[in-house]
Amino acid sequence: MENKSDEILSVIESTIKQGNANIESFYLNLISKLEKVISPKQLIEIAENNLSKKNIYFIRHAEAEHNVLESKYGHLGYEKWNVHDPKLTERGIKQTNNIKKKLNENKIHFDSIFISPLTRAIQTYFLIENDINVDAKIIITDFAKEVVSLKLDKNKGKQLSLLKEENKNKKFDFQYMTKEYWWFDLGKKKDDESEGYDLFQLRIKLFILWLAFRNDENMLIISHSHVFVNMQNSNGIHNADMVRLNNKDLLEHIISLFPKNEKEKKKEKKNCFIC
Repeated sequence: MENKSDEILSVIESTIKQGNANIESFYLNLISKLEKVISPKQLIEIAENNLSKKNIYFIRHAEAEHNVLESKYGHLGYEKWNVHDPKLTERGIKQTNNIKKKLNENKIHFDSIFISPLTRAIQTYFLIENDINVDAKIIITDFAKEVVSLKLDKNKGKQLSLLKEENKNKKFDFQYMTKEYWWFDLGKKKDDESEGYDLFQLRIKLFILWLAFRNDENMLIISHSHVFVNMQNSNGIHNADMVRLNNKDLLEHIISLFPKNEKEKKKEKKNCFIC
């Protein structure tokens, strides 16, 4: 079972690195490859076994500039005063003491840390990195990014080349970052100009699938509210909070990636394989 799990991980990570033009293509390509390796039923059984041995923690970034606008003016606040890739506020910087406290109380030795490429998530990591074991693998990945709307600058982020240059002295692993917005085709989004929530949900499910087959026991995700909500079927998480994810919820997302019968397969195909 361990060898088969490693084989599945290899397929997932090699497909991520190919950087498909959109998430639908990525999904179809990945499922096609996995079906040549293992049946959906066996894959789900291995995923369940893997998750039973994992502790996956989630940290939402500390308060950032757009959070203040939303708090003062409601959801339209950061649309009216659009902020590109917002930074942490002074209050947000202080909030990270809450995270440090939890890290020191739990004394978790993380194998891998997955960080959104947006500035507010990376800043949050920098403020707590001295409270995390130094041998953890630090992975910057689009999978952990907030839902993308090209009408809102807050979730666009920086170009990959700039991210690498700014963090060239850090031990960041960028190999799971591909070209900008690889999860959807910009050319087909002229009207909506956004990732779309269905595609975002699919991206999160594929992120969970990847985590389930990583050879890590303790993992940490530093990300965003909507990512957490979709991972845990939850109402949300406060800025600068840390929680352990419910593996049962994670498994349900993996199961939903694989239609159970021909009728469901036809339904999935009709809906562009978005579930």
